Amino acid sequence: MSANEPITIRLRIDQLERLLMFDYDPQSPDALFDICDSQGHVLRTGDITGPVTQVRLSGIQGEDLILMVIDGENSSVQPIPLRKAS
Repeated sequence: MSANEPITIRLRIDQLERLLMFDYDPQSPDALFDICDSQGHVLRTGDITGPVTQVRLSGIQGEDLILMVIDGENSSVQPIPLRKAS
């Protein structure tokens, strides 16, 4: 992966367990994620250590959440689809 190349991340949500899972194989040892609200406040942060990262969403308020992944020179911002389709 070259510098500033867009990161592709596959997100899955377990609504019952309030668990976010995302597929991303980090390219640097200090890759990390942030879960932010719609105003950009960081609500949860952590390291990405493998191809699948799981994050508990219990205790996080709001439905307009964003996942930000930072991996060396590369980054990605994606909305977290918490609302169920009606």
